[in-house]
Amino acid sequence: MKRSSLPRAFSLKGTAENYWLSLLLFSTLVVASFLLFEEQIQQLLNQLGGFLPTDPVQRTSLALLLIALLALDVLLPVPSSLVALLAVAALGAIGGYLVIFIGLCLGAALGYWLGAGYFRLLSTWLGLRSWQPGQLAYRLSTLSLVCLRGVPVLAETSVLAAGMQRYPLRQFLLVTTLANAGLALAYAAIGSLLVEQHALLATILASMVLPGLFLGARSLLKPREAPARSDQAQALEGRFEVSYHYPVLFTDHVFQVDNPCLHQQLAQPRAGRTTVLVFVDEHLLLCSPQLPQQIDAYFTAHAADLHLQAAPIPVPAGELSKTPEVLQQLYAQMLEHGLDRHCYVLALGGGALLDAVGYACATFHRGMRLIRIPTTVLAQNDAGIGVKNGINAFAQKNLLGAFYPATAVINDFQWLLSLSPRDQIAGLAEAVKVAVIKDAAFFQWMEQQAQALATFEHSASRYAIRRCAELHLGHITGAGDPFERGNGRPLDYGHWAAHKLENLSRHRLRHGEAVAVGMALDALYANACGLLSDTETQRLLQLLEQLGFNLCPPELGLKDAQGRSLVLIGLEEFRQHLGGQLSIPMLNRLGHSIDVHHIDLPLMEQALLRLASFGGPDVAWSEDCAR
Repeated sequence: MKRSSLPRAFSLKGTAENYWLSLLLFSTLVVASFLLFEEQIQQLLNQLGGFLPTDPVQRTSLALLLIALLALDVLLPVPSSLVALLAVAALGAIGGYLVIFIGLCLGAALGYWLGAGYFRLLSTWLGLRSWQPGQLAYRLSTLSLVCLRGVPVLAETSVLAAGMQRYPLRQFLLVTTLANAGLALAYAAIGSLLVEQHALLATILASMVLPGLFLGARSLLKPREAPARSDQAQALEGRFEVSYHYPVLFTDHVFQVDNPCLHQQLAQPRAGRTTVLVFVDEHLLLCSPQLPQQIDAYFTAHAADLHLQAAPIPVPAGELSKTPEVLQQLYAQMLEHGLDRHCYVLALGGGALLDAVGYACATFHRGMRLIRIPTTVLAQNDAGIGVKNGINAFAQKNLLGAFYPATAVINDFQWLLSLSPRDQIAGLAEAVKVAVIKDAAFFQWMEQQAQALATFEHSASRYAIRRCAELHLGHITGAGDPFERGNGRPLDYGHWAAHKLENLSRHRLRHGEAVAVGMALDALYANACGLLSDTETQRLLQLLEQLGFNLCPPELGLKDAQGRSLVLIGLEEFRQHLGGQLSIPMLNRLGHSIDVHHIDLPLMEQALLRLASFGGPDVAWSEDCAR
């Protein structure tokens, strides 16, 4: 059963549907107000007319006052139509026209400025964060600005709305200036005719009827369209923001019963226990056979709050975990143990395992709660901190993946003490990378502590890992592009070559070792281009060498059947990975990088030859070296 017209007219939907009824009610109120107070207003005008100045200075002062009243009409409860009539009566048709035109233009500009500044700021203070610029664009058009210039109240509202929605300023000034010129002419002509006849109401109605007639004529001339087509032409826009928070914690002996770090992240303020499933790097289980018993003892001690769903599940170590087959196994294990979106997954291992388990959690039930516990240097200062997850597929590194932040990251330094010296040092490549692109002081500190870092001295290594994690997290949360929608990726410095070298070596090279070679290659290229000085290039390569990295792996010299360098083919693969446009971070000084969108292949080949002979006579650090 349909509701009556009157209730629908006053509902939110009815207001939009009953446009003409709303307009009729508004016009009736305006006309009624003037009918009630016409005599008083006319007497006021007559009294003002008796005090109209004749002296040029006084007339100029009056003109400036009237311009100010019109300009401030957006703030003051002074009807602009009355001020316009007074201007015509006091200054004549021409003088009144100029005053009205200037005042209306200044008022429109002031309203736009207030809308663009104060009211937008006020909307933020009031918490209207869902409002976005341009959201009102379909309500306010150029035609609206023209037609509303002569309508009381709506004239001021329209310019405020134009400022709030960031209507193009140049177009706004042009449109309102032309509209004000026509409106001022109408006021001057009608005012000269009607003021003498004391027809105030007719003058007021004329200022409202003129735009109304224009709208009516337009609606008659506009081709009829079916409502369905009109609805289809109007785009629907959706916009929302999602806030992520994940702490990065540093501790020792995370599974020690009296260590509260993990328990604080898992315990939830709701009824029932938290169900947890643990995935562990199988190599870590071999090196730490007591680990399953430690994990079981920890959850037994916290049985009131936590429930371990099954014994820790081993996952292949390193890049072997980042395969579609392992991903399917992860899904099967999570399904077999009945995990839902309120359960937690703990991932213990290096960066590759964290990538694989993270991708499984991002896609299982459209998102599982994940806590990363990195167990390698590289994972603690880089891979475990970020929001990227993925696996390798079709011979491409990280081809399949998702951006999915963990619920928390827990770095336990004790895991690093059982690593081989090679793995301990390999992870420091990411520390060098983030220092050389973001923090020159940190890079200098690493130069001073090179010997301590090369032997993995505890205090120096702890600081390097924490500072590297801090810089990575700062970039992810502060650069405005955590999900890498754009092409600029400074954290991928040295990575285009590193990815290719890892594949060419069939992962004989650790990721950190390949990144060290990639950084050295890009530094030599930047030096050849004149971006990076000889001294700073030498400092970077010497630090990498002091830390123990081999910058001349045999994969650098591999070529295809046509004699092309296989490493340089990685540039094209990296371009495809970025989405079509090449963007390579290059150093222009220590602690700062710029994005380069074109690589000069002859210069890169020259840099590759220099790196292949690093330490030999071909690497000379003269002022004209490779220039």
